[in-house]
Amino acid sequence: MAAKIKVTAAVVTDDGQRQFTTAGQKAKTLLALVEARPKGVTALEMSSWALRLAAYCHFLNRDHGLNIVCEREDHPGGWHGRHHLLDKVTIISVVGGEKTEAA
Repeated sequence: MAAKIKVTAAVVTDDGQRQFTTAGQKAKTLLALVEARPKGVTALEMSSWALRLAAYCHFLNRDHGLNIVCEREDHPGGWHGRHHLLDKVTIISVVGGEKTEAA
């Protein structure tokens, strides 16, 4: 069993730069958002591990103040949300876990 992934990152805001650490699915989500910039990510693209992508994005916003938006994308048969990280985030370290397809 792999150790729980832990990511330390820095975000640049109008108030300067600050560091934060997150773990688990939120850490994987952060890695995917940073890597996908500016394309963004959908739950379908992360479906092998992110069954609650919108919730993980919400927690990153609530707990770390990250500016993440969700845009509605139409497709045949309905629509889905594409999540974009608007802040400039730099990954400082990744400890534990397994590398995902998107992260």
